[in-house]
Amino acid sequence: TVALGYSKFCELFTEEEWEGFEYAMDLWFWYDSSFGSPVARVQGLGYLQEMVARLTHTKIQTYNSTTNSTLDDNSITFPLNQALYVDATHEVVVLNIITALNLSNFAETGPLPADRIPEKRSFVSSQLAPFGTNMQFQLLSCDSTPGGDQIRIIINDGVSPLTGIEGCPENKHGLCPVETFVKAQKKIIGQTDWEWGCFGDWEVLPGTGWNTTTGDAPSRDEVGKDGSGVSKGQKYGMEAVRAR
Repeated sequence: TVALGYSKFCELFTEEEWEGFEYAMDLWFWYDSSFGSPVARVQGLGYLQEMVARLTHTKIQTYNSTTNSTLDDNSITFPLNQALYVDATHEVVVLNIITALNLSNFAETGPLPADRIPEKRSFVSSQLAPFGTNMQFQLLSCDSTPGGDQIRIIINDGVSPLTGIEGCPENKHGLCPVETFVKAQKKIIGQTDWEWGCFGDWEVLPGTGWNTTTGDAPSRDEVGKDGSGVSKGQKYGMEAVRAR
């Protein structure tokens, strides 16, 4: 279907069955790799750090995530003066990055219910992470747009709004001043606690007992300081999903 646009295999199932399959994948990706996952943001943190390094032509100063200091400290394996950078990864990592960037328009309709398929939803995995997913960060200079050099994000040939990124204006072309974009991403990087997200003594209830739309784990303030896993006044039991 990717190469030709159609396959006879599709006729084996009804349209309703395909819609159900699509939504099943939405549920999987939302809660496993995206805005509904308590570890999505920390898993996308390393890419944000590398992206900011490239945009500012500055080496990463602190290695506190998935970044590789052996590679990223080397100007051969991680150059900072290129006009074009190409990275290859998996669709789940793309979703981690979308979440870490805070492209919150894709989480606008909130957590996905497991008992029905919403008529309208902002998160559709087949649009964000299909086979051959591609995500572009374009740097543009437009005389008609104030604020100096601009950045925009293209996901699978569609312009993504950047209004979820602090300071980025509404713009029909998805443009945001690079300086504003970088400042917002540095703030996200500074506020994202990789050590806590990956190794902290936190836990979340299964099902609808706990939800996130930012891809974050329960904060240190939400969890009992005695390490009991108390969040929002509730002690989570053995069924909870633990960080370690």
